[in-house]
Amino acid sequence: MAKICWTAIFRGLIGVGLVAAPTMASTQTRPIQFSKMVLDPDAAPITQRVKVGTICLLSGTPLNFGTHERTLNTERYERIFNQTLSDLHFAVVAKSADMFEGEGRGPQPEYLIGGKIRPASVNICDSVNGQKGSISISVEWQVFDRNKRDVVETIVTEGTGQLPKFNRDGLNVMLDTAFKESLTALVDKGVLQKYLGVPET
Repeated sequence: MAKICWTAIFRGLIGVGLVAAPTMASTQTRPIQFSKMVLDPDAAPITQRVKVGTICLLSGTPLNFGTHERTLNTERYERIFNQTLSDLHFAVVAKSADMFEGEGRGPQPEYLIGGKIRPASVNICDSVNGQKGSISISVEWQVFDRNKRDVVETIVTEGTGQLPKFNRDGLNVMLDTAFKESLTALVDKGVLQKYLGVPET
């Protein structure tokens, strides 16, 4: 008696549409939404080295980060957050794009994230051509679980923004780069994956 090859028969049935092909399990992450970013200038002394002029020889005035906590431009940092995580294949829900917050048609994200930026060191040169140098920060991230209505994770990461050439918007470029680096460090530590799942790459 001839041996029946069930594998071949099964593949044939798939080919003619009589049997559905098995589907692979999806690894799409649970969505997260950027919520708030605060500047905290009083947490620790800031090391500052500021020079002025096109050849950076004269001493300049240290940067003024203020004397109390304040909320930063959320949309600016949200754009960096959303783009960085989207590039890493995390599911992100935009907040600033929702003109009627809380009235969205889709389900609300289970997790929110925000944090405090604390300047750590400044080593820059300021001239008529803009700024160059480096700025280092730490970010205290907080992950909020909407279902539990509680902060489920608090962690600090660091980041440095370096700019070798003068740029008219150099300070913001350095701060943005430092923020992105601190966010990447958060992903590298596996904090987001613990709550959102591991994205496909």
